[in-house]
Amino acid sequence: MSSVKVNRPPTALSAEQAVAGLKDYGQLTCDADGVLFWVEYRPEEAGRNCLMRYANGVGQNLTPPEFDVRSRVHEYGGLSWCLIDQQSWVFVNKQDQQLYRQTLAANAPEQLTFRPESRFGEPHYDALHHRIIMIEEIHSDKNVSNRLVFMCLSSGLITVLHEGQDFYSSIALSVDGLQCLFISWDHPNQPWIATQLHHCCFDKPGQVISSKVISSQVLAGSDLKESILQPSFDADGKIWAITDQSGWWNLCCYDTDKQALLPYWSVEADCTTAPWQFGGYHYVFTQDSVTVMRLEQASAALIQLRRGEVIRQLGSDYHQFRAITAWQNKVYAVVNSVSRLPHVVEIDHISGEIRELSGSELNSDNPSANEPSLSTSQLSLPQHVSFSVDSGEAFGFFYPPLITSSDSSPENDASQALPLLPPVVLFFHGGPTACTYPVLNPRIQYWTQRGFAVMDLNYRGSSGYGRAYRLLLHKRWGITDVEDAEAAVRYLSDRGLINARQAFVRGSSAGGFTALAALAFSDCFSGGASLYGVTDPLALATATHKFESHYMDWLIGSPATQQKTYQARSPLHHVKQIQVPVIFFQGELDAVVVPEQTRSMVAALQQQHTSVEAHYYVEEGHGFRSAANLADALEKEYHFYQRVISS
Repeated sequence: MSSVKVNRPPTALSAEQAVAGLKDYGQLTCDADGVLFWVEYRPEEAGRNCLMRYANGVGQNLTPPEFDVRSRVHEYGGLSWCLIDQQSWVFVNKQDQQLYRQTLAANAPEQLTFRPESRFGEPHYDALHHRIIMIEEIHSDKNVSNRLVFMCLSSGLITVLHEGQDFYSSIALSVDGLQCLFISWDHPNQPWIATQLHHCCFDKPGQVISSKVISSQVLAGSDLKESILQPSFDADGKIWAITDQSGWWNLCCYDTDKQALLPYWSVEADCTTAPWQFGGYHYVFTQDSVTVMRLEQASAALIQLRRGEVIRQLGSDYHQFRAITAWQNKVYAVVNSVSRLPHVVEIDHISGEIRELSGSELNSDNPSANEPSLSTSQLSLPQHVSFSVDSGEAFGFFYPPLITSSDSSPENDASQALPLLPPVVLFFHGGPTACTYPVLNPRIQYWTQRGFAVMDLNYRGSSGYGRAYRLLLHKRWGITDVEDAEAAVRYLSDRGLINARQAFVRGSSAGGFTALAALAFSDCFSGGASLYGVTDPLALATATHKFESHYMDWLIGSPATQQKTYQARSPLHHVKQIQVPVIFFQGELDAVVVPEQTRSMVAALQQQHTSVEAHYYVEEGHGFRSAANLADALEKEYHFYQRVISS
């Protein structure tokens, strides 16, 4: 029998290097003097998040080792800190979810809140009234409730700004401190489906102007037919937001006469991404212009606008922009490209000049020797592909292998080994309402450097392709995404790019469900991996956290009335149809996909003697954060596929 021989090149990334490149940045803010701050995610410190201050060309870590800047409101968190002035700030600590104040002079943080039943998130400093406006998420024995609160920094008193909605996010204050915007939504909606925009006015003492306790006017979204995100005020007090009323998330400005959000820039492209975390911004005001991200076919550009017209594109070498902020004529953002890991840049919006401030290899006070350093010639670059499906097209990014597998059977001389079509690994992103982008992912390069092709799939239902495409997964999760996976394999195989008999699927969380569903309901695949993936959507609907507790209603149907539909989609209920090897990776602290789901699936596969491996990580939750565990999982998955190919 012929065997496939794959020799990795001398420069191939190790698993440790592949995950070390996952260092990330976010939550950028400038102080009144233009000094830049950001939060840095460090996998080499078990996923700890540190607040960084960048001054005089050096990044300074402000977070003591025993603290971690991370909110867990909505489970996924987001903005976890804010500046008070140039010398002090407040942040949410991961361990107890309480708010702390810290200064440059005194490194030891001071605890401000003492509510163990509460989590806090998205703090904003109201300078006029010397208080913090933020989300409070209260966890009781019976339920979880969310509300907006003020906390007076002088007295520590916490009072309610707004309550009664299921969720809140995207707080924005006017420059004069007399107005406030925020977003709310209720079950069963998610923020990428339908939200409402609220507006509050305060008097100078800080009270809400009304005879009622709460004076919130719903400015837009009351018909629940649009997703309104990222509201803000400009320097003149005008209200802005991103809404998908046109079918695309476009930048709009509120017209007080017409009492409606009207398009400022109409483009058939999204100007933001699905908001799994709160507090992110994809546009910013820069003197007499607006700078906004444009996302076309999941590839981003940064566009400078004036009076609704395009002036120029900034940072054209990059393909993803996040956490955008500005000071004077400088725009700051976290950027990625096809050949660069995430890093922080400064862009002069007048000259277009770019200055790199931080990245895996730049200006770090805690560099890792394992972080990868690769030239473009050592990378497999993404190729955007579209292929036909029942309702039109689906999309993804194809990465060819960097080396070619060969037939090393005895009848072939080693010097004349015949090239073979490569095996392929299909990557399914999480969410499932999310997106994959054409940016450097060392884990993808890990596979291509070992002779595997990779298809990074944006199946129907992904964000980044407009509202209509995003809604195509409605009531069809486990069907449409699997159909697109099959279509992707056919597309690549018909063009002689892959060996369709060696196609593997992998995914984490919701992507893990798609991977397992593909193994259960399709015969196109030779094996797969589930990283904390959903095995039984009905169990997820009844056991998951509040933020996603009604998400299944939209993705599949009502758990109360459509149990047969859930059983029909469940890989666990169709485990007998899985006849190919599967490997599982699960965190024991996972509150989203509880470990019992994975254990039930593994036990069922073992009982029917299907080849299966399972690896559990005691200290991990939903989404592995430890570099050691990430590397261990990646290496185990690779060797698992190698054994399948060789068998």
